[in-house]
Amino acid sequence: MTSTDPDAAPLRLARLVDGYLTTQLLYVAARLGVADVLASGPRTAEDVARAVGVDPGPLARVLRGLAAEDVLTEDDQGRFALTELGSLLRDGPGSLRGPAIVRGELYFRAAAGLLDCVLHGGTAFDHAYGTRFFTYLDEHPDTAAAFQDSMAWRAEREADHVVAAYDFAVVRRLVDVGGGRGVLLAAVLRAVPHVSAVLLDRAVVVDQARQRLSAAGLAGRCEFIAGDFFTSVPAGADTYLLSRVIHDWDDADAVRILAACRRAVTSDGRLLLVDAVLPRRAREQPAAIRMDLHMLMLLGARERTGAEFAALLSQAGWQLRQITATNTADGLSVIEAVPA
Repeated sequence: MTSTDPDAAPLRLARLVDGYLTTQLLYVAARLGVADVLASGPRTAEDVARAVGVDPGPLARVLRGLAAEDVLTEDDQGRFALTELGSLLRDGPGSLRGPAIVRGELYFRAAAGLLDCVLHGGTAFDHAYGTRFFTYLDEHPDTAAAFQDSMAWRAEREADHVVAAYDFAVVRRLVDVGGGRGVLLAAVLRAVPHVSAVLLDRAVVVDQARQRLSAAGLAGRCEFIAGDFFTSVPAGADTYLLSRVIHDWDDADAVRILAACRRAVTSDGRLLLVDAVLPRRAREQPAAIRMDLHMLMLLGARERTGAEFAALLSQAGWQLRQITATNTADGLSVIEAVPA
């Protein structure tokens, strides 16, 4: 339904243009731990500033900005309190503090390179930072930790949906390629007690995965290997899982990863890709479109349509068998392929 208010469209566009400001308000609150200070109840800006060690004047204005966005409430005594939205910035399970920090700190600067990307090619992140995304993370461990927090939050949100969508009971031996902290792998191991597994990733991430699965009592069913999935992956498994991996790479690099899995898999094995599948029209799945823009901005990579996945898999010696949608808001699917 079209609005009859002549100011509606300009005001909506002005609000969209001011999105940069909302990102930074949330970033400041997340970086300072404001939500944890307010967890015990309403506090004045002076109280919060004292607790986090900053000047109360500017912080009060930030807190009012957050109140205008319904992240906080503000009472007649000038005290601020958490709303349901604001509570999501607290540390703990389900927290969005990590994603808010990554977007306000790492991604925010990269977005400024998007015009150069469109005008001149390349990757927005490279234009803004003068280096590649993963190289930057290797050189900035604190930022890398926040990035991994963000990825873990997303994986925790998606893992149960993936396990519910695909029948992992057919799996005997699984290699989680680029498995991160092991969030999805832990969900698979809990759901299917007979599965044994290998998690492959960079050394620092593998250590974090080992700690997570040990705490869950699942490490005894899993090997943890540091390696390079471009060159080789552990051989002899019947299932190779790549969750949110292929979308990080352009077609040539993606084929290298898929070919390494093809060389390693048993003759009766399978490949499972967990990725967004792009819709025909953007409005059908806005979250998948936003993820595609993240890939363009950060890595010069992309999300893909079902037909594009089929073509990519074929180049690496796989045949697409089926695409199973999950019940996630991100348009995530389990894409199953078998040796061609």
